[in-house]
Amino acid sequence: MAISAVAVTIMAAKSVHLPPQPVLESVPAETLSLPSPRHQGAGIAVAEVPPSPARSIAPDIVAPPEVARLQLERIEARPPLGDLGLAPPPKRVGPDDWEGTLLYRPVVTSSASFEAMGYVIFVAGAEAIDPGQTCRFEGVAWRCGERAMLAFRYWLRGRAPLCQVFPPAERQPVAAACRIGKQDVGAWLVSNGWAHALPGGGYEKAEEVARKAGMGVFGPPD
Repeated sequence: MAISAVAVTIMAAKSVHLPPQPVLESVPAETLSLPSPRHQGAGIAVAEVPPSPARSIAPDIVAPPEVARLQLERIEARPPLGDLGLAPPPKRVGPDDWEGTLLYRPVVTSSASFEAMGYVIFVAGAEAIDPGQTCRFEGVAWRCGERAMLAFRYWLRGRAPLCQVFPPAERQPVAAACRIGKQDVGAWLVSNGWAHALPGGGYEKAEEVARKAGMGVFGPPD
């Protein structure tokens, strides 16, 4: 009985009519691309469009032609149209408004210069007296240059002047304004006759007073 049932099932399967399979033409793979997300599920094949070659835009502006150096000529700058664009002259800073760096253990190298903490400082506005200079007062010669250097050394000993100097990375010999407390170092040197006033340094009147009063190198030997 079981064998008869299997035979009936096979005969029934052969009698079922199946539709013919569709025949698809072969399409080159390079003309097909993955469908975009909106076309997924619709069975639409999207052809890939090759990109167009890039073209240069305004080549004369983007890449100007090279100019020979011989064709270039340096000319003077145009003068300003007025005083409005000119930088104002530097304002002289008072002792109470100074900002700077305290330089400890200074070592005097002349009557208007010293070294401290790796800095080489020339007192701004003051010109040192040559250590070998000799002065005469009422016919008496004396070694005023050496005395000027010693005077500055004794006055600066044990003090830390506050100087307007560059950052440590830019240390080099520099002319800087210095003060001790509220005392301008350059003004003290010139007014006491231990240094000359540089032109335009602001201490010209102080030197005139020192000359008239016979101070320092303008007076008698100590």
